[in-house]
Amino acid sequence: MQRSTAASGVPAATGSRPLQLFCFPYAGGSARIFSGWESALPAHVRLRAVEPAGRGSRFRERPHDRIETLTQDLLPTLLAARDAPYALFGYSLGALVAYELARIMEQRYGCPPLHLCVGAFRAPHLKRSAVPDYNLPEAEFRERLRAFNGTPDAVLADDSLMELVIPLLRADLAVADTYRHTGGRPLSCPITAFAGSGDEEVPLPAVAQWERHTAAAFALTVLDGDHFFIHQQESALLGHLSAALTRGEGGGEVR
Repeated sequence: MQRSTAASGVPAATGSRPLQLFCFPYAGGSARIFSGWESALPAHVRLRAVEPAGRGSRFRERPHDRIETLTQDLLPTLLAARDAPYALFGYSLGALVAYELARIMEQRYGCPPLHLCVGAFRAPHLKRSAVPDYNLPEAEFRERLRAFNGTPDAVLADDSLMELVIPLLRADLAVADTYRHTGGRPLSCPITAFAGSGDEEVPLPAVAQWERHTAAAFALTVLDGDHFFIHQQESALLGHLSAALTRGEGGGEVR
């Protein structure tokens, strides 16, 4: 299933300079989830997979548990590259991180991204209605992870691995669970949002409301899959992402 808003178009006018695409992972994920993506992206795009603290090459660092400290930590990566055209892609928690960084770059530094692409996360102004996940008792927390369908059963059954993974996941989920949106002008760049047709964690209407956070074009694409359609539909996702970064999208809905 695929549905998109399409059309008046905001071209990614990068000239002869490549477009830097900064990618932010979901809760518990690392930059490795974007491995191999660059070869599937257009020739003018350069992938910049961002590694938050507490995983991958930054495994020994303490993960952040609030959006303010997380964005402050990652901001220098974007500032170092702000003289070149750039876009942002964030998935699940990464969508929230990308959005807040886009706001900082535009409002504080006058340097918005050319495009913000988000997936599997509710529009930031929507309040979370469920009980916060990050401070659940241990047994309930593990069951919640199982319900997310993003942690392999082999990992869930391995207590030694879970001792390493749970503090990171609690910190990441705390970022989302404690987040409170602050008002302000919508972003000046286009937003492309992706949703999973079977995502019970983030229903389609919650993703569609990202439209209110841009003063430019908006596009919504629905792909088959649950909350982790980033893996189930990786090829299709990369195709739509490539199209958005090449031509820009927005306007009325086309089914």
